[in-house]
Amino acid sequence: MADIATPEFLSDLQSLYPTPAKYVDGDWFLAAGIAFSSSNCPEGIPYILRYALDDLDKLPDTSDEDRRLLVRKIRDGIFKSGLISGYLKVYDALVSLYEATPEELRDTEPLRDSSRSKEEVAAAGQAYFDSTYGDTAAKVQPMLRSIYPDLEHFTTKLGYGYVYSFMEVTSAKETSFAMISALIPNDTPRQVEWHLTGAVRNGATVEEVRGVREIALQIAIKAGIPLKNEVPNI
Repeated sequence: MADIATPEFLSDLQSLYPTPAKYVDGDWFLAAGIAFSSSNCPEGIPYILRYALDDLDKLPDTSDEDRRLLVRKIRDGIFKSGLISGYLKVYDALVSLYEATPEELRDTEPLRDSSRSKEEVAAAGQAYFDSTYGDTAAKVQPMLRSIYPDLEHFTTKLGYGYVYSFMEVTSAKETSFAMISALIPNDTPRQVEWHLTGAVRNGATVEEVRGVREIALQIAIKAGIPLKNEVPNI
């Protein structure tokens, strides 16, 4: 499936996302990397990385920190998407990304603080859950608990706590983008609708959310994902 990640296709994907003031804030490459991963096309990810780094290097005053941040955003976004698309896909995606990443841009230590207490992690997870779901959090969380109490515990304390609430690389809105980009190839319209709205709650513009949605949808279609349901929009 690497043959679908052509420069022309990647340029088309990039054009779907609003042009940012700073290249590394243009989350088309984040959405694209996650959508390729969720579509089980990890071999396309190195092409996204090289395309984005080449773009970045053409700009004046690009620093090593800019390049490192771009790689980290793709990496952390894919990691966050694993709670939706599955960590077997994420493993393959991160291997492909690692092999394509210049050595000086690879991380060798965890970015998340492993010394945080369980209480701190749980509080951060609850805060991001509430931010994402807004007024509906009071309905969604009890629903998760009623379906299976362990599911609610895992979702808020571990998923939203340890994984999603880490914002030092991917922001609140970018974490929402990671969810949307993973959900669309998985053909889960109810959750897509929730997180399209959640992304706006987390600071994204409607235009940005629509761009991420379209990037993920175009990749899923190109990858041959059979979408049985209509993909919600905002």
